[in-house]
Amino acid sequence: MKEKKVTIKEVAALAGVSISSVSRYLADPKSIQPLAAYNIKNAIRELQYEPNSFAQNLKRGKSNIVGLVVPHMEYFFGKVCGVVSDYFYERRYVTFVCETDSDGAKERFYIQELLNQKAAGIIVAPSGQNTQYLQNVARNYKNLIAIDRLEDIGCDIVLENHRENAYRLLSWLLKNKPCHQILMLFGWVDSYNTRMCLAGSGQAFEENGKKESEILRIFTARKIEVVMDALERLAARVKPGERPLIVAFGSDILEYVVMGLHQRYPEWIGRVDVAGFAQAGTADKLGIECSLVIKNPESVGITAAELLHKKLIGEKKEDTTRVYDIKVQDQF
Repeated sequence: MKEKKVTIKEVAALAGVSISSVSRYLADPKSIQPLAAYNIKNAIRELQYEPNSFAQNLKRGKSNIVGLVVPHMEYFFGKVCGVVSDYFYERRYVTFVCETDSDGAKERFYIQELLNQKAAGIIVAPSGQNTQYLQNVARNYKNLIAIDRLEDIGCDIVLENHRENAYRLLSWLLKNKPCHQILMLFGWVDSYNTRMCLAGSGQAFEENGKKESEILRIFTARKIEVVMDALERLAARVKPGERPLIVAFGSDILEYVVMGLHQRYPEWIGRVDVAGFAQAGTADKLGIECSLVIKNPESVGITAAELLHKKLIGEKKEDTTRVYDIKVQDQF
């Protein structure tokens, strides 16, 4: 049978004090007379009372909870979550990580629950599906930081410039890696980052006079089976003697490409150019030569955490919002 949970009323009765005295003790032991505090502490120990932190947060109107709302926990966002959690742990905050799977409804639910629990601050990688809702949140809730998406929601944003990075990478590839067929592999079709990568690469194609008939764009939803199918489609387009180029905008997509080359098209290795966005160390793990933009999730996470913490302790009070562009490293 489930044990009955000890209530604050029982603690107060055993300690011989009022319920309000126990509440004040839980919020600040120094606010209670020493003898009463001693009796309350002993009663809590004897009854093994566990305070309801959520109820306390609602009553105080604040908490030591920091919410981190991200689309998934792989690669880039896994690193971001790790550094943000460590940063706030060192400052005695609890980080709640909420994974949305890029689902707008889940994103909105998690943010609203964090607000209901009086979270001290929230860091979100917005999906692009809740812009108006997030704008309303930002107007009334000042401790909000956005990451990785340049979405106009009225708060500070920390990101890497995906449009500029894609433009720079493709411009270099088109000048240094002559090719007839290009396979472009993106993540989700409706994501902000995909739109930015499309815009940047599109500008590079236009400036270099690349024909649309030589470009195959695939939205993979980060699924390995879609990448494998894309490689098959590319193989059907490549003529004998041509050297294709494969560009993958994401570490996971890039790894799927290399797996596909080893498993299905080993004859292409050394005769196909591979490029894309990746994490530090990805090139060594892949074992083939690649032209890469090395993303910097640690800097994104630390910068966002520092900005939020300054808001929490009152060091950042101005109403103006800023975009913090994190620099990346090129390996091409």
